[in-house]
Amino acid sequence: MEVTRTWVAFVAALLLALPQPFRPVLVITGAALGLILIVVGSSAASRCRPPHPRTSSDRTIEIIWSLLLGALLGAVLLGALWWLARLEPALHARFAHRQDEPLWRPLALAFESSILEEITFRLFALSVLAWIASRLTSRDASVFRIAWLGSTLLFGLAHIPAWSAATRGGPLLFALVLLLNGAGGLLLGWLFWRWGLVQAICCHFAGDLVVQALGPRVL
Repeated sequence: MEVTRTWVAFVAALLLALPQPFRPVLVITGAALGLILIVVGSSAASRCRPPHPRTSSDRTIEIIWSLLLGALLGAVLLGALWWLARLEPALHARFAHRQDEPLWRPLALAFESSILEEITFRLFALSVLAWIASRLTSRDASVFRIAWLGSTLLFGLAHIPAWSAATRGGPLLFALVLLLNGAGGLLLGWLFWRWGLVQAICCHFAGDLVVQALGPRVL
């Protein structure tokens, strides 16, 4: 049941992310890939992620904290982007042209990115790396650190193409992209491992919402 709910959320986010009009082959391929990521990631996580039994009240508190931490992370990232936009006019232009977007657009962007990226980089990548690490060492702390840092690096690298397309690029920009996204990846990875996928998605959603909603107006 958990796999099914996660997959439905993935498909919903995928439909928002894909260009319109929809091409059936892309929808089917993306949905199938999402199912593979979820099944493999869930299986790997069940083998090496320690159980954390909690009450519904505990989960509610965790979600609230995740949203607050995400909003704080988004504010920090927004501050860093404000500084970068002064050095890179193309970055300012990337956000400035979105000032007239409808109010629902930041919500849609935050919804799709938080679900797609958390399933890909936390549920799948972090869990699979942890499973591989668990074959090499029996120390739980080492297993988590290897998977945590590895998935964070992948998360940062995955964001470089989008930034490169919007700016002139260069070593400094790449380093900053890895640093900024790495900071977020570390927090999201810890939340996923300690609390779960839903909490990581909530944190990611809140952070993205702050950046996507305020970025065009602040930068």
